[in-house]
Amino acid sequence: MIPTPPPRHRLPHSPAPVSWQDEPGTRDRPPGPGFWAVTRHADALRVLQDPATYSSLPGPGEPPLLRRLLSHQDPPQHTRLREHAAGALTAERVQRFTATAHERARALLTRALDTARATDGVLDLATAVSAPYTALNLADLLGVPHADRRRLPGWTGPHALEATTGYAPHLIVHRRRYPDDDLTTVLAHNARLTSDELEMLVPLLLTTGLVPMRDAAAGGLALLAQHPEAYRELRDGSAELDSAIEELLRLHPPLLTIRRTAATDTELSGRRVRRGEKVVVFLATAHHDAQVFTAPGRLDLARTPNPHLSLGAGPHLCLGADFARLQLRVLYEEVLRALPELRLTGPVPTNGSGITNRVASLPVRAG
Repeated sequence: MIPTPPPRHRLPHSPAPVSWQDEPGTRDRPPGPGFWAVTRHADALRVLQDPATYSSLPGPGEPPLLRRLLSHQDPPQHTRLREHAAGALTAERVQRFTATAHERARALLTRALDTARATDGVLDLATAVSAPYTALNLADLLGVPHADRRRLPGWTGPHALEATTGYAPHLIVHRRRYPDDDLTTVLAHNARLTSDELEMLVPLLLTTGLVPMRDAAAGGLALLAQHPEAYRELRDGSAELDSAIEELLRLHPPLLTIRRTAATDTELSGRRVRRGEKVVVFLATAHHDAQVFTAPGRLDLARTPNPHLSLGAGPHLCLGADFARLQLRVLYEEVLRALPELRLTGPVPTNGSGITNRVASLPVRAG
C-alpha cells in the first residue's frame, strides 16, 4: 500500500458529517443560498439511493435547460428512459469496441511518442493520448459522423450543455437517415421514445460520456505516475489491473460533487434538512471514510471490497459503467506496454470546476 496525497475539495474541518455551508459570492458568481455538505460514505449512499427524498430535478437558480437531461430527472420518468438507454447499451455492443479501443490507444501513443522523441522528449499523456482516446471512443459508440468530430472540444467546455443539446437533433436525424451499428441509431429507431425523450437521452450520453471519462482516464494515469511502485507492480503482473482501476477511481473520482435537492423535510445524520434545500455529496471525502475504507489515504491496488461512488449509486448509477471500465483497462494496458516507466517531467496541473476533477496536463518522459 502506497501513501497518496490528500484529495482536493474535501471538507476535513466540518463539525459533523453533514454540515451547513454558506455560499459567499465571488467576482464571477453571486452569493448562493447555501447547502448541506455530505461527507460520510453512509450518508452519501442514503442521499444517492433515495430519489423520493433527494431529488435530481434542477433546484432554484439552476439552468432550466437541465430539466431536459436524463441525469436531472426522477423516477418514474427517469426509470423508463434509463431502461431504453440500457437496453441499447448492451454488453455485446460494449465488448465489440475492445479491438478498436486497443488500436486507437496504440496509434495515439505511437504518434505522441514519435513526436516527443523528435522534439524535447516530453509526452503529455492527458492532452495527446487520454483526451482524444476517450472522446473518439464515445463518438464511435454514439455514431457521431467523422465530419462532426471537430465539434468534440466544444462539448467539454463551459457551454457543453448548450452545444450538445443543440447538436442532438441533427445527430438523431442523421442516424435515422443513415443507420449504423451505434447507440444513437438504436435509440432513434425506438418507436416507444418520443422526439423530446430522444433529445433528453442523446445530450446526456454526449456530456456524461465525455468529461467524466476524460478526467477518470487522465486521473488514473496521474496517480500511477506519482506512485512509480504501483506502476511497476502493474507492469510485472504482481497487481491486477481490474482491481487497480477501482482503486484509481476511488482516489480520483471524475466528479468531485453530486448535487441533490431535498424534495421534502427530512433528517440526515441528526440534521434537519428542509424541503428545497441543496444537498451536496462530496465524493473525495466519502472515499476517505475510515469506517468504510481501511487506510483510506493509501493507494492499495488490491483493495477489496472497494465500494467507491465514482460511477454513481442508486437509480443514477452510471449507464456506461461497463464501457468506462473497458476504456480504462485498454488504455492502461497500452500505456503499460509502451512505457517501461511513467516518469513525470513536471507538475501535474489540475483545472477542475469544483464539480469536475480534471488533470489539465500530464507530462512524462517519452523514454
